[in-house]
Amino acid sequence: MKNVGLIALLTLLSGTACGYPEYGSKHSGEVHYDMSHRSVMYFAPSNDDKVKEFLLGTLTNECSLEERDVVTLVITEDGFSSPAWVKETFDYSTLIKMYGINKGEHAAVLIGKDGSEKLRWGAKTDWALVKETIDAMPMRQAEMKRAASRCSI
Repeated sequence: MKNVGLIALLTLLSGTACGYPEYGSKHSGEVHYDMSHRSVMYFAPSNDDKVKEFLLGTLTNECSLEERDVVTLVITEDGFSSPAWVKETFDYSTLIKMYGINKGEHAAVLIGKDGSEKLRWGAKTDWALVKETIDAMPMRQAEMKRAASRCSI
């Protein structure tokens, strides 16, 4: 029983668990982790119309985002988050420093499966550009060769 508890504790304290959404340490200058997903993190001062528009976009593009293994996170300065667990897990001030976001700014960051930043934009999300950027990534190219799109009509 002690071994199970020790393994659980070590898993929780691992670099990957502590580093998400940054995906771990960048001491060597480059990160080459093979994560199971990509992330879009959307930062905002409050749960305003721009946040609602972003969340609507995630619903509209749900199939395409799931197919591309994209997890979306919203965190606002005033405490709103989506999913709700984000605010309990991550500190807004720490994340905006980590990603170089200015307080009061609407900004989004796309992180690839390798843990590096792939795209950054402001309040308005161009979902076609996000999907295009992901589809140009080497890992995504390999994924597309293995399976046809299930989101096509």
